[in-house]
Amino acid sequence: MLHERCTNDFKTLLAEVITAETVAQKTEDGKTVLDSWSTAKRLLKPDPRYSKMPRKERETLWRRYAEEMLRKQKSQQDKKEDKHTDSKNRSANESGRYQSGSRRTNDRR
Repeated sequence: MLHERCTNDFKTLLAEVITAETVAQKTEDGKTVLDSWSTAKRLLKPDPRYSKMPRKERETLWRRYAEEMLRKQKSQQDKKEDKHTDSKNRSANESGRYQSGSRRTNDRR
């Protein structure tokens, strides 16, 4: 029961500290809180919930959280790219139809 509470508290800490804003920040050597445990640890350590979690499990929970965040980011980027590609294709198809004048001849057939 206590372990579950510590785990939930640590997950809450991750969600509070690892935000879009902190993810966007890179260290001098190009690391972020999602790809570097040591970078994330610097932000998490001051909070008492960090030390309540057993040392062996901290990095594992962070890694799972980071992987999930990266998966969500990739999914959102893919959706944006799909929408952008779809709208580009649609406008190219529409402009092609109107420029060639084929729209009227197709309507009469």
